[in-house]
Amino acid sequence: MLDKRKTKTRSMRLRALGRTLAVFGGACVLSGARIFGTYTPFGVAFAAACCRNGSGIPAAAGAFLGYFLAHRGMDSVQYSAATFILLVAAHLFSGTRQVEKRWFLPLWAAGAQLISAALFQLRSGYETSAVVLMLCEAAITFGSAYFYSFVIDDQPELPYARPAGFLLLLSGVLLTLYPITVAEMIVPARVCALIAVMAVSYAGGFAAGSAQGAMIGLLMDSASGSVYFSGVYAFAALVSGFFNHSGRVVFACVYTLANATASLLGIGTLNYLPGLYECFIASVLFALVPDQCWRRIKTRLILNEPVPTDYTEQVRETAQGYAKHASEAFWEMHTSLVCGEDGSKEDSDIGAVFDRAADRVCRKCAGREACWERDRLATLHALDTISGPLLRVGRVVSSDFPGNFATQCLRFSEFIVAVNESMGALTQRRHYKKKLDFSRKLLAQQYAGITSILRQVSGFMGAGPIAQPEREKQLRTYAEAFGRVSSASAWEDRCGRLHLELAGEAVSRIVKNKEAFLYGLNAALGVKMEAPEVQHDGGHTFLRMRQSEPLRAQVGVGTGTARGAEQSGDSTLWFITDEGRLCAVISDGMGSGRAAAAESQRAVRMAEKFLRAGIAADDVAKTIGPALKIRAHGDSFVTLDILTVDLFTGEACSVKCGAASGFVRTPDSAGKLHVRRLVSSTLPAGLEESGEMDFVRFRVADGDAVVMISDGVESVKPDDWLETTIIRGERLQPRELAARLIVEASARGAADDLSAIVIEISAKEE
Repeated sequence: MLDKRKTKTRSMRLRALGRTLAVFGGACVLSGARIFGTYTPFGVAFAAACCRNGSGIPAAAGAFLGYFLAHRGMDSVQYSAATFILLVAAHLFSGTRQVEKRWFLPLWAAGAQLISAALFQLRSGYETSAVVLMLCEAAITFGSAYFYSFVIDDQPELPYARPAGFLLLLSGVLLTLYPITVAEMIVPARVCALIAVMAVSYAGGFAAGSAQGAMIGLLMDSASGSVYFSGVYAFAALVSGFFNHSGRVVFACVYTLANATASLLGIGTLNYLPGLYECFIASVLFALVPDQCWRRIKTRLILNEPVPTDYTEQVRETAQGYAKHASEAFWEMHTSLVCGEDGSKEDSDIGAVFDRAADRVCRKCAGREACWERDRLATLHALDTISGPLLRVGRVVSSDFPGNFATQCLRFSEFIVAVNESMGALTQRRHYKKKLDFSRKLLAQQYAGITSILRQVSGFMGAGPIAQPEREKQLRTYAEAFGRVSSASAWEDRCGRLHLELAGEAVSRIVKNKEAFLYGLNAALGVKMEAPEVQHDGGHTFLRMRQSEPLRAQVGVGTGTARGAEQSGDSTLWFITDEGRLCAVISDGMGSGRAAAAESQRAVRMAEKFLRAGIAADDVAKTIGPALKIRAHGDSFVTLDILTVDLFTGEACSVKCGAASGFVRTPDSAGKLHVRRLVSSTLPAGLEESGEMDFVRFRVADGDAVVMISDGVESVKPDDWLETTIIRGERLQPRELAARLIVEASARGAADDLSAIVIEISAKEE
């Protein structure tokens, strides 16, 4: 434990020593950076920034040494005096609130610089140019000290001040190193400047890179006394910034080529050839540095505004997982109900009836040994004789037994009572088991339907709306011709259908010119859209548009009431969902009147909710069918006929639970019409003998028609008139054909409620 503490203490001391040396070296180097020929304010500025952080003494010592090495005569004394004044002020105000303010010590540094300059530089006279330069130096001192403090602090309050501070530090170091040359041609400071420009362009893109190139280039131009590097550095960073995602090697090559191209403007100058060599060296060094290092530099220098995390995908995945797990749980419950059977022998074997009766009566009887041991075969024969009457009638009387058994049994009347009571209990158990099995079957069917629905919901969430940024840009660009657009969005649903929303001042003008807007929008997108719909939400008005389906559906509905009935027991409904799916439902309650109508309306409402949610028709029937059976208690029934048609693909699905037949009219290649009957073989929901649903999948196209009817229309026999009427009604509108079917069925003597839905499919005009 002591060793760990010693190691930790030693490590902390080494870190403190390293920080002290870094501050000392930084102040020493920055003290040699010159501007305007002889001015070197950066050492004082760095010392001011370090005093705020508690590192003022090593920074001041480094500044003293740097100024002593960089200047001769009184100039070194001037800047050393300014540093000393700053150090004294920091010590005097240490621990006060003023020192905690970021501008306080930089202001003291600028003031100390003014005082020392006034004493040492202006002793020969106050010339205007000298005063201006002195004020500029003080301003640079304040600004440099202020931004240096952001580099030294771990958590600056201004996110963009840290890059500015690093840029100033880099500028000071480069100015200090600029006089150094290699081979009388290469300037290491310019090589470092090129690497810095490439780093910013690689990490931040062309905008940040070109700005950095211009600034560093101006710095190099000021040090060299020419106007050359700013344009070359900025142009090369601008071009290479577009390739910052192509890898550092490709980026370095592009930067070198762009730099060489821009340098052609300076052929013949002293900086042309050295600039090419320096760019080549910098590119090689840049490419050798691994990407991990550049990513760390990016996090330190290129600070972007924090973008709020979009949790849409996480929420969708979480909800999808919940739906998936819930569907698996319901499926396990379905499996347990289907597989769980009570195979108790006592509930099915009549021998158990005799065993119970014998155990109750014969156990205490004095003649037990005679009946069950000596005359065992005769006793079993007697019981076998009464098995037939017992199973047929459910009870036995004394005349059903053989005569010898009746005279031999000492407790004969008690045995008859025990047998009848045991048989009654067996009958009740069988009846209860039958009802339990029926309820278990209904519950298992409903669990299976819920499982299918949850699986579909999970799939819906996994295939959620897909954003279409290109479509959104096209929509915004086109709509701005009608006015200002505040928001525009475009996405595709799980079926691939395009949806658009638009808000802003342009909405009012678009509403007045819907046809012109829609025509131009279809041409711009290359997709045919439906007419814009005006929506209102919380006082905001916006337009919503959906991709137009290739197929059009014309629907006609006809209804009729049974003779003598006040209200029809049939219910009909049709609608088109946002995904372009046509849904039609017919339900027939038992009999006529309000009670039958209420049952059929309830079935239609339940089916509508599921269908609008995008649930498949067969899963809808699986789910609501058992609920209708349980509600009916076997005393009534309700039929269910569901048809769905995808107007994008033409895929159709027909699901029938005890419903009447359906018809599909299609023309062949020669134009001759054919009618296909969709037969239903199941019984309505509510009858215990109901079987599975009838499920048919087919495809419709231009010119096809689908007819749905209730059993009142089909009950008229013979029913071949239906196909004939449907074929002859080719030229009729759907509502006219539906009305003709109702009138024809009523004229033929139909006694039940009548309903018909006719759906005619046609292709939309391009």
